[in-house]
Amino acid sequence: MPAKQISINLIGEEEMEHTPVGRIVTWAITYGRYIMIGTEIVVLLAFISRFSLDRKLTDLKEEVGEKEEIIAANADFEKNFRSLQDQIVKTQTLLSTPPVALTALTTVQSLLPSDVRLESLDINRERAIASVLAGTSGGFSQMVANLSGANLFQSVEIGDVKRDAFRGIQFQFTAALK
Repeated sequence: MPAKQISINLIGEEEMEHTPVGRIVTWAITYGRYIMIGTEIVVLLAFISRFSLDRKLTDLKEEVGEKEEIIAANADFEKNFRSLQDQIVKTQTLLSTPPVALTALTTVQSLLPSDVRLESLDINRERAIASVLAGTSGGFSQMVANLSGANLFQSVEIGDVKRDAFRGIQFQFTAALK
């Protein structure tokens, strides 16, 4: 007679379904297997996508390197272009403001008596500074009176008055422009 096949089941199938440990084991065997397979698929997809992301990163680094070389090659042109733009802005500013220096120059010229001459004249937007040589004391006093009465100047300061026997009266004035 053939020998009977003996099977031993230590877990016990019928009792397993009704106990809390049995339910956990049954759930782990059925659904846990699907969760593990899903997790492995996600890990494999992440691993495979890393190759494409590495390639994209390499391409971007090469592209940035090429553009840096282009920028470096055009740096002199950029510098010249910006310099020209600054000059254009300065020129436009000068052209749009009223010609204060020209007005001050013509005013000072019209105020000069016949025996008075300018040795130096510096005009900016705020003031006019001049070194003047007057041949006579009458020319000196006429020049001071003319400067004080001019509408273009707010205040006139006379400084460093010197009398020289050969040259005449030498003085400086500083006038604040309106």
